[in-house]
Amino acid sequence: MRILFLAQRVPYPPDRGDKIPTYHYIRHLAKRHEVTVACLADGRDELANAGSLRRIVHAVDAVPLSRSRARIRALSALAGRRPLTVAYFDEPALHQCVRDRIASGRVDAIVVFSSGMAQFVEGFTDLPRIIQFADLDSQKWRLYAAATMPPRKWVYAIEAKRLLEYERHIARTFSQSLVCSPRECEDFQRLIPDGRIECLANGVDLDYFKPSPATTKRPDSLVFTGVMNYRPNVDAANWFCREIFPSIKAQVPEASFTICGASPDRSVRQLARKPGISVTGAVPDVRPYLAGATIAVVPLRIARGIQNKLLEAMAMGLPAVATTAAWSGIEAEAGRDLSVADNAKAFASEVVRLLRDKKSRDDMGRAARTAVEARYRWDQKLQRLDVILSECTATFARPDSRVKTKTPVAV
Repeated sequence: MRILFLAQRVPYPPDRGDKIPTYHYIRHLAKRHEVTVACLADGRDELANAGSLRRIVHAVDAVPLSRSRARIRALSALAGRRPLTVAYFDEPALHQCVRDRIASGRVDAIVVFSSGMAQFVEGFTDLPRIIQFADLDSQKWRLYAAATMPPRKWVYAIEAKRLLEYERHIARTFSQSLVCSPRECEDFQRLIPDGRIECLANGVDLDYFKPSPATTKRPDSLVFTGVMNYRPNVDAANWFCREIFPSIKAQVPEASFTICGASPDRSVRQLARKPGISVTGAVPDVRPYLAGATIAVVPLRIARGIQNKLLEAMAMGLPAVATTAAWSGIEAEAGRDLSVADNAKAFASEVVRLLRDKKSRDDMGRAARTAVEARYRWDQKLQRLDVILSECTATFARPDSRVKTKTPVAV
């Protein structure tokens, strides 16, 4: 089968949120199908990464995303009805690439990752189209609005409303909708009751992320990983450093905290001024930082879907303390596979307990690895994608069963 796969970033290397699942989806599909990737590139480095991706797929059309033009498009959209997210990603050159690929007649099915990319295949109703929302971005904007003061609060609330209407339109007109966690599936069924939905969870690369017994642990060390200009990660790092870590430090004076991830914003960089806190910026490999840490912390207060950072820490056999928001998308038992705490006092108390109890740490680390081995192997997860793709293609071949396109929302 010839598949056109759309992604909002060049899905290589698999080193951040959306890149991880898109890379594994593409790698899996390319084993059996001819896959062409159409994507946006966030800067020169991502354009260069497209070359590495071409080694495993038929072709890659990577179009640079101009941030300045994207921001202008998003700001201009405020005056109308269009979701800002859709306007932001609306690069004309990628529209042309997609049209050319489909016009060539070498596309049998389309897979789209994230709602912002659905616009590029809106008009191609004569092909089966699968959308992996991952999580409903409209609900993330709703959380942003709840956690922000005016005037941004109003903008975020407007975007949440507009994007939900667009998500409803996509779900009703695409052949199949997917989300990445049971919680997202429940929200989808509540908010888009007439959409066809299935949960297809993320996995974790268990050969890449695995325990490293030879690595010497840094005593009383904590680590948090992620892209550090992403709002939920920025909020988590600041909350942990200001409201949780001081209590830990008072009880365990030698405790240290490493914030490991690319593009730390100014507020995150300033955290390195505090005693015991370091900020790495971009690193070539996050595994040594996980392997050398005593505990992983995932203090996310704004979170949707599955947190790859938590799966990766658990796969490394690292005991983790996470909020309910970070844990809720993952099938793991609190108290055995990881610790869960939501307020600053409880979070600090759980970290201190684990720092003082090596047996509890070791038991939790082993249980964490066992849990992800049992439930989060990519190959196991993506076998269902093969079935979904076959079913959609077979069903779509019957003209009377095709999705009827309803009146679209303004995009």
